[in-house]
Amino acid sequence: MPNRLIARQNDFNALCERIKAEGIVAFDTEFVAESYYRPRLCLLQFGIGDKQYGVDPFMVRDLTPWWEIMADDETTVIVHGGREEVRFCHAITRQAPRKLVDVQVAEGLRSRGFPLSYQNLIGRVLGATVHGKETRSDWERRPLHSSQIDYALEDVEHLLDVWERQQQSLTEAGRLEWAYAEFQRFVDDIVADEDRDGWDRLPGYGRLRPREMALAQALFIWRDTEARTLDKPPRQILRDDLLVDIARRQPKSVRELNMTRGMTRRNYQRIAADLVSVVQEVQQIPDDQLPSRPAPGRQYPSQDDVLSRSLALALANRCNKLGLSMSLVGTTADLKHLVHWYVFDSQQGERPKLMQGWRNEVCGQLLTDVLDGKVTLRVADPQSEDPLDFDD
Repeated sequence: MPNRLIARQNDFNALCERIKAEGIVAFDTEFVAESYYRPRLCLLQFGIGDKQYGVDPFMVRDLTPWWEIMADDETTVIVHGGREEVRFCHAITRQAPRKLVDVQVAEGLRSRGFPLSYQNLIGRVLGATVHGKETRSDWERRPLHSSQIDYALEDVEHLLDVWERQQQSLTEAGRLEWAYAEFQRFVDDIVADEDRDGWDRLPGYGRLRPREMALAQALFIWRDTEARTLDKPPRQILRDDLLVDIARRQPKSVRELNMTRGMTRRNYQRIAADLVSVVQEVQQIPDDQLPSRPAPGRQYPSQDDVLSRSLALALANRCNKLGLSMSLVGTTADLKHLVHWYVFDSQQGERPKLMQGWRNEVCGQLLTDVLDGKVTLRVADPQSEDPLDFDD
């Protein structure tokens, strides 16, 4: 098998067979995102045993054997910050990886470092040095330079050793199951975000009236179809803020459309008639078929901010003592959700993330005890790394 860059389908198929036989592989990708509807995959990197291989997707056209492996329940796939790798797999197979290990996430469960860059993580876990001189490479250009290939393969060279070291320490600390649960949550969150209606992310969408919402949805679908056809990022077709402004104004003609600030640009004038057509189509929708406005969120008392800040102190102290990364355990939004659910919502509705699974083991009782007034905060040692104590 070639040592560095695979550019023939037969060699790639043989690599996939070897990966299946090994049952574990390090994986990374290089891609270009800013110019295309979906990120364009430019290189795949694999680490098997002590060997690393690059695969040129411009030459190897059928990558199906690999994506099927990534989505199976037999092969462990080791990544670092593998959000885009999960998205590639889900977009192509409509399946999520089943045995993904993200060493960036794992490190947050055995130290205060999350998220750590690849360079810093390798230094911390293995004491090794890696170089990152090709971070601004043009990965689309061919042929790839040998320095680019060296850089890319270095991204998978140490992943198997890192996970072996992490797995051992997590097992000793009784946290290995926490890691597997967090890997699954990581994948599930990415897939849920991919499956979510895109117009929900438009700025101010939730404040639109029903017909404006219908128009925003129709414009979003039109823009997405156009972007997919042209293989361009949707926001290059029409900016989000302009889309929402058109939904509010509902212009009946190109002349009215051009009264929207920014719409007189040449590239927008080319699509102006299409946008007006979308507006006119939505105007024909009967009122009873329009989307419903989302129910307004509950307004909580101002003390929820004070309470969540108090919980943040308790959580930070607990994470410091346990050697966990607070940013992985819980965010400000997670703390506010807990305050709302426990204090103001009579513990009804979705159980907060901080009260589920391993997070509940770490901090659930402590945080609810703080809210119940069962513990008090004191400064135990201002010179210590853990200066605070929460006493019963």
